[in-house]
Amino acid sequence: MTNSLLRTVLTFALVGLAGCATIGAGSKEESISKAANEHTSTLQLSKERLMLSEGYSLLYMDAANLDLAKLLLYVKTESNDLKKIVTDVAKFGGELKKDLERIAKDYPGVRIDLDPLPEIEKRKRTAISKGRALYFAPVVGRGGREYERTVLIGYSNGLNHERHLCQVMAEAEPDAGLKKFLAESEKPNEGLNDGVMALLGKEYFKDGSGKAEK
Repeated sequence: MTNSLLRTVLTFALVGLAGCATIGAGSKEESISKAANEHTSTLQLSKERLMLSEGYSLLYMDAANLDLAKLLLYVKTESNDLKKIVTDVAKFGGELKKDLERIAKDYPGVRIDLDPLPEIEKRKRTAISKGRALYFAPVVGRGGREYERTVLIGYSNGLNHERHLCQVMAEAEPDAGLKKFLAESEKPNEGLNDGVMALLGKEYFKDGSGKAEK
């Protein structure tokens, strides 16, 4: 596998074109062992805090995926507008990832290392991600406006997922400081998604005449 193809596979598997997919299924034995260790380590958490820690772990995984958005710049980025979107999304993901790592250190009840998704769901997401990656692989995959449009739609889906996750977690979070953090994290996410949708409407969505919608 060439470096370019490897970057493409990693990027589309991680950035969120399959709905913020999680990579790596692992063996059955590894999954059982990991689940047992996590069960033991979470016994001390209350039911409410365990639920929220699962949410923080999902949020952390999504932030890490968005941080890897910058890999797109090494594959097929073809317009300055898309390059700006990719850069902004990666910056947001990187900052959110660092904030969550800091919070996990400052708040003993917050975990960001859990793996709450069922094994079959992870495998399904991995399969979708691989298919999407190959669809846009260098040389053999699609490119041009179709490529950029699909990237933007994927970003919109991923950012929308992240925004709603912050929203429902903020409603359930009893700690005032963490509730504020989640609410504040939702705002730049919403702004980024607005920018993605604006670019889609301006350049990539077509009306009945075949012209870009205004």
